Amino acid sequence: MKTPIVYVLISSEQDYFLEEFWVSLFSLRQFHPKDKVMVVTDEPTSHRIDDRPGLKAMISEVIIVPLPNEYNGRLRSRTLKTTIRNIIDGDFLTIDTDTVICKPLDEVDSLPIKNIGMVPEMHGPFKNHITYKFITNEIKRIYDTDVSDAPYWFNSGCMLVRDNEFTREFFKKWNEEWKVATFQKNASSDQRPLLKVDHDYGYVIECLPDTFNCQVALSIQYFHEAKILHFWHMKDDFFLDLSYSPFTSKYVYQQVKQNKSITPEVASLIKDCKNTFNSPSMVVGRNDLEFLLSPFNTILGRAYRESKLMHCLIDKFMKLTYYYLRAKAKLGRLVRTKKPVSVLTGHK
Repeated sequence: MKTPIVYVLISSEQDYFLEEFWVSLFSLRQFHPKDKVMVVTDEPTSHRIDDRPGLKAMISEVIIVPLPNEYNGRLRSRTLKTTIRNIIDGDFLTIDTDTVICKPLDEVDSLPIKNIGMVPEMHGPFKNHITYKFITNEIKRIYDTDVSDAPYWFNSGCMLVRDNEFTREFFKKWNEEWKVATFQKNASSDQRPLLKVDHDYGYVIECLPDTFNCQVALSIQYFHEAKILHFWHMKDDFFLDLSYSPFTSKYVYQQVKQNKSITPEVASLIKDCKNTFNSPSMVVGRNDLEFLLSPFNTILGRAYRESKLMHCLIDKFMKLTYYYLRAKAKLGRLVRTKKPVSVLTGHK
């Protein structure tokens, strides 16, 4: 594979980003043992890489970028991601750390991407996205821009980026809009400003094959043929239980952190990652998913985690309401099926 792979990594002892990167890189090296892999990072993270010879041996080049001391990890990571085109020369494929590579990526060398290629968020048109209204409203609030006509909202977890004047200008604008959202509107996500910039240039981002970024947390459409599984950093704000996979539960990353290496057990889980999902687990449809992600369910989830008594009271109220509505419906059916009684009245 001629196209180099690039990771952005900012990590400390308090998180699992370095361990995620290690797992992703280990999986990549199963198919591309000698291809070029670059890591764009800051100085503190580079020291953590140096402290792990097994990890460092798999990296072709570490690029250290000076960043403002006052920036936290999230701000540092977003800064590097939105400026990476102007840090590295030549075409490249970026991959987020919370991924596992399942198949060879050689196809990337022949993909007909002119400038920038990504996979749509949740593998579909923007108007079908479950957060379509929220995102369009947010971009209207942040930028006073209407993006309701966007064909896609792209996931930045995997990006094929060509090296030309336009892509360098695009990333410069992306970083500028990210700063506006972050420091003026308290919205530090990188994908909202990405959509804003894509809108400003006339929706120029091209679609990568969906198999390059299978967003397994909210869609299994391309799971079987996926080259890259993207587990996302799903928070328990959305789901109470993330134990359906040793990757989402962080078990894999905890083992890597504890042992400072890829153990035989972890290596086995990585190599067979598509078959490591735990049972019981199940697929849910759109309506159930919308409920799971709703503010109502989020509040119930927090009540369950933070106060079992509050959750117990809510649960009892819901059960009583359910039984009442079921009894009312049953009574209604009885009334509707009962034969009418004729009453004859006579006159004296």
